[in-house]
Amino acid sequence: MAENRLSETDTFSFEINQSNASNYVSDPLTLWAVSSTVNSISANIDPRWLWRANVFLESLTASVWCPSFPRSPYPEFYPEDSAAEKAAKLMKLESNHPKFGLKLLRRKSATGPWIEAACPIIQNRGRRFYVPLINPYLTANEVKIFGRFDRLGVSFKDYGDGILGGGSITSNRIYDTLYIEGEYRVELDLMLMAKRPANTVMNTVTVSPNPMLIAPANLSRAYFEIQNQGEIELLWGFGTLGSNATSHPFKMPPGQIYYPGNVAGFIPTDAIWAKVQEGTTTVLIVESSYQ
Repeated sequence: MAENRLSETDTFSFEINQSNASNYVSDPLTLWAVSSTVNSISANIDPRWLWRANVFLESLTASVWCPSFPRSPYPEFYPEDSAAEKAAKLMKLESNHPKFGLKLLRRKSATGPWIEAACPIIQNRGRRFYVPLINPYLTANEVKIFGRFDRLGVSFKDYGDGILGGGSITSNRIYDTLYIEGEYRVELDLMLMAKRPANTVMNTVTVSPNPMLIAPANLSRAYFEIQNQGEIELLWGFGTLGSNATSHPFKMPPGQIYYPGNVAGFIPTDAIWAKVQEGTTTVLIVESSYQ
């Protein structure tokens, strides 16, 4: 069984401001629906191939400017401070100055409950600042692995000082903005001929000079054979129009059998048309489809 990999990268981004921030307190904003991403890629894959998806969130950052909140100073760190001491200083500043929480949420389906993964504290630092959200908030690694049906969302937590667009400095509320951008990578491992044919159908048709559809298009076609069981030459071809049996035909003498073989796993899935120059002939069609 041969295996190939299809990889695609893309981004998503959202801007949240005074006009829409309150909407996402009770109804979180879905930043990324993994299944929609995977489905848009897999829709172009031949259904006769099996595939599995590996999904990675490689970057997630928030750009924040919230001047409607009173300014919070930066913590004073010293070279001799331990990690615990730095954390204590930061927590003290967060406790003593206005703030709101940016809730990062995950759920396993479109209807499952949102689960809080992290809630970074956001304060006014006097300028627009950037918050990396993957590490340390979602994972300790460089990338975060997601399942095929996972969803990533965002909401806000009010600690008593309001949320984005709702700070105590009302004249500045219109300037509050939060811009979130993410980058992801999706890898689809394609497994060739991993499926087995099923639902084999045999059908005998009588073909005349008028082009006749002897097998409709079938994206799940695994195999087919055509046999000219009559006494005159058969003309046949692929395509959406019967004229293909005339303009670009395969010519099949009486008694001949055609089957495509296995050329790198390729089996034509187009509709098949047939005709004869005069009279009639009998054609046997054998077709197998994948489940």
